[in-house]
Amino acid sequence: MQKYLKNHVFSLIAWILILIISVVALPNITQLTRQHSNVSLPSNVQSEVAQTIQNDWGSKKKNTYEVAIVFNKQHGKLSEADKTAINNTANYLESHKKQYGIKDALSPNENIATKKKLQSKDGTTWIMQLNIAKSHAPINEVENQINRVAKTEGIRTYVTGADALQNAFSNSIQEGIKKTEIITIIFIFIVLIIVFRSPIVPLISLLTVGVSFITSFSIVTNLVEHFNFPFSNFTQVFMIIVLFGIGTDYNILLYDKFKENLGKGMDRYKAMKDSLRVAGKTILYSGATILIGFIALSLAKFSVYQSAVGVAVGVATLLVVLLTLNPFFMAVLGEKMFWPVKKFAGESEDKLWHGISKSTLAHPIIFLLVLAAVVTPFSLMYSGHLNYDDTDEVADNVPAKAGLLVVQKHFSKGMAEPSYLYIKSKHRLDNEANLKLIDQVTKKLQASKDVSFATSVTQPYGEAISPLYVNSQLGTVNDGVDEARSGLGKLSKGSKKVTSGANKLQSGADQLQGGTGTLKDGVGRLQSGSEKLTNGLNELSSQISSQSGAQSAAMARIGNSYSTSLVKNINGLSGLNAQQKGAAIQAANAAMQSAMSSAQSSNDSTARLQAAVGQLAAGSSQLSSGLGSLSTGVGQLDSGTSQLSSGAGKLATKSPKITSGIDDVNNGLGQGETYLRGLGSSAAANTFYIPEEYLKNDMFQNSIKAYLSPNKKSAMIVVVFNSNPSATEATQKSQELSAMAKKSFQGTTLSNAKVAMGGQSSKIEDTKNIASGDFIRTAAIMLIGIGIALIFVTRSLLQPIYILGTLLIAYLCSLSINQWIVKALLGRNMLTWNTPFFSFIMLIALGVDYSIFLMTRYRELENEGITSPSERILHASGIIGKVVISAAIILGGTFAALIPSGIPTLIEVALTVIVGLIILIFIMPITLSAGIKLTYGGLNWNKFKISKKKHKH
Repeated sequence: MQKYLKNHVFSLIAWILILIISVVALPNITQLTRQHSNVSLPSNVQSEVAQTIQNDWGSKKKNTYEVAIVFNKQHGKLSEADKTAINNTANYLESHKKQYGIKDALSPNENIATKKKLQSKDGTTWIMQLNIAKSHAPINEVENQINRVAKTEGIRTYVTGADALQNAFSNSIQEGIKKTEIITIIFIFIVLIIVFRSPIVPLISLLTVGVSFITSFSIVTNLVEHFNFPFSNFTQVFMIIVLFGIGTDYNILLYDKFKENLGKGMDRYKAMKDSLRVAGKTILYSGATILIGFIALSLAKFSVYQSAVGVAVGVATLLVVLLTLNPFFMAVLGEKMFWPVKKFAGESEDKLWHGISKSTLAHPIIFLLVLAAVVTPFSLMYSGHLNYDDTDEVADNVPAKAGLLVVQKHFSKGMAEPSYLYIKSKHRLDNEANLKLIDQVTKKLQASKDVSFATSVTQPYGEAISPLYVNSQLGTVNDGVDEARSGLGKLSKGSKKVTSGANKLQSGADQLQGGTGTLKDGVGRLQSGSEKLTNGLNELSSQISSQSGAQSAAMARIGNSYSTSLVKNINGLSGLNAQQKGAAIQAANAAMQSAMSSAQSSNDSTARLQAAVGQLAAGSSQLSSGLGSLSTGVGQLDSGTSQLSSGAGKLATKSPKITSGIDDVNNGLGQGETYLRGLGSSAAANTFYIPEEYLKNDMFQNSIKAYLSPNKKSAMIVVVFNSNPSATEATQKSQELSAMAKKSFQGTTLSNAKVAMGGQSSKIEDTKNIASGDFIRTAAIMLIGIGIALIFVTRSLLQPIYILGTLLIAYLCSLSINQWIVKALLGRNMLTWNTPFFSFIMLIALGVDYSIFLMTRYRELENEGITSPSERILHASGIIGKVVISAAIILGGTFAALIPSGIPTLIEVALTVIVGLIILIFIMPITLSAGIKLTYGGLNWNKFKISKKKHKH
């Protein structure tokens, strides 16, 4: 048991168990990174206020990914077959919304607005916009699903948008981390072999640092998953770099001391204990200082800055692992750790640091002045202009980025990532007064510099709807006035004709009245004659009737007498036989019958005459009656004609006044028309006015659904910039437009409305303001924390100032120099916005290591009998110089492993830290040696005076 304790076997077993648990408990890193890849901002900044309004908009907007499908014809314009294929794809997505989690969709051929805005003018590119529920699937799965569906034969298709680009950035970071891990391990292994000339030491060092990384990263990711611990895309990569960098440095320090002790003849247990006591103390001091620095980041307000606090967990774990697991290997292996090396030399001094320190101690003021002269220009040359476009972090050949570039080429650059101005009121906005205010703001946005177009509820196509503006409405009114005036002109002419006609009517009525008098007299005479005629006809009829009766009686008597006499006379004739007599009688009777028939016919004619006379007498009676009525009518006509004549006279008198009134009205309309036409051509006529009935129009209702929230209390205006939405011009302009809108609403019904700009441009501007403000604050907190730690480590108030001053000089110079390097090598005019902060915390936190190494050795030399501060700092510089240079090479190489990642931020941070480490190697022995000399040794003014006298002689 004692042997196990002595060899720290239980430490090994404990760390094996901890490592297994850490690996098993490790969550899905890729998914976790994606979930925390977005920058988290305070809830009161504009972009977050806008996001809150959007989330309250309804299911179509709340918690959705904004995705754009880009259809592009690489060579030539889209053919009809291409367009049909795109429409088929769009229709498929529309009909399978539930399957793909689509909450809202805008197809390029859906309506007039989409045809204008989602189809490029050059005819090569169409865009379909989708809102997909975040609950449907992670963005990478959504992107893969939509990519598969969107593939259209003969057309290049891309899925892009802010969320897709952020996902591409996360994927790029993950790919970069894989490269960095491999390169870092290989580089450290090679350097350690060179330093220790042994393959075993590098393996042990990498093993201990690897255990600390896996353990600490598992702790951090579980804290993120269960307790919302700060995390970002950069947390993992910086944990790798810092832990492998300083972990290797600490191991070098520990192994060097162990090797030195073995060279002094100590056994492996004693050498181990002494190494832990001496080098371990330095490691604890250094690690504690770095730990305090990174813990101070938890006080940052900005989420990206806070995310670096995960490194503090890594550093704390690293210290525990190095000081508990390394003893096992030292106790068990002893000298074999350094195989095949068998000779163990003691401490050796580095000539570079020894020489710099010696020269500085001889002429501290001169060296400080020269240093100031060299570093001041570099410090002042830093411009401070930063690139906040995260899309630049993604390679151009990544599909999401390629899609963005296609959109920027064929549309305005801001088309793929529009900005959204949200207006939230406590009352409904679907009324004339509020729609007018929204329209006024829309026009101001459209007229603003760098705005490609703006659409809103009143201008869904990005253009004014003519019928909803006063000038158009005045044109309609003026057209009606023209028609009215034309009608009044005709009416005036007609009135004049009425006057003339009335005069003629009066004259004719007078003549008619005279004629009706004459007619009335004639009718009276005719009526008297008709009465006499009726009486005569009645008498005639009576006479005819009497004569007809007498004639009929006479004919009857004649017939009877003739018949009797004829028979008698024939029978009395002699010479005739009976037959002849009979024939004679028969012939005589026939003749008589014929005569009687003729007489009867004459009698019938008399009867007909009597009937005709009777009818004529009846007609004459009716004529007499009709003439009576006619006489009455003629009397009325005479009276009416008299009234007509009087009325026509009055009309002839009054119609000129009517004509004059019509002319006055016409002239008044003419003056009104002149005013309205002047008003119509003035700026005042360019005013929105929507009639009540138009609000119910189907087309306008569609616009309301698109641009007003379901409760109609919030409005959205879509703004698309000409420039890149992530560029400085667009980001600054986005919130200027928001302020302009807010000012426009002052003194109106929307004066108390919430106005906030959302979208990528506004978010970047908020990020810029928060990041720049919090950088100074966080940097100050970190420097104060490290400064306090340095006071305890150095037991001095001035030495921490020298150390921090040295680190700040290295930081500012490296940042300025890196601007030139990035421009020369990468062709980029600005550093990425994360570079200054991450470079600062890395260079300050890691650079303080070397100063602690130096100052700790400086204090140890006092216990070894060297009392002169100048001698101690000179000797300490020589001894630690070798360690610092080796550590700087390892740390610089570790950061250099970030360069193949291809991520601009990581490349720039790596270059800044590497340049900073090179600067530190040269200026640290100058500043600290000069500080010690001036603080404790003072200036040898006598020597200065003697040197001056000799110069004179």
